Amino acid sequence: MSSESLTSHLDGDANAALTEYAEKYDLSEREAIEELLRTGLRSHGQDGSQPPHDPDHRALEQRQRSIADQQQHIVRFQKYTVYGGLGWAVVTLATGANGSLWIALGMAVIVLMASSTFIWQYIPIFQ
Repeated sequence: MSSESLTSHLDGDANAALTEYAEKYDLSEREAIEELLRTGLRSHGQDGSQPPHDPDHRALEQRQRSIADQQQHIVRFQKYTVYGGLGWAVVTLATGANGSLWIALGMAVIVLMASSTFIWQYIPIFQ
């Protein structure tokens, strides 16, 4: 079947999507059809490769999402500790406070900033 006859059998939306795909990747409609067909066959494991819907692939994707979520939490925690440290410094300078409580608070913020890439293992919200 030629690509012209195949495109004539597609509905309007599918034909428009095919044309858009071909233009986006600078392909002829025939090349676009072949590439999409190969991609579809590969996704269903017809070419001998592992299909993306098998349990191992899903487990890997889930693990990657979990790691990405943990990284987002870590970055958020780092931002809060940096802002806390800056706030502490501004308040300390503005008030002229230099007592042992202020020093202890400042050291706590510094420790939190330094340990923020490791502390996620011990705080339940990062699990």
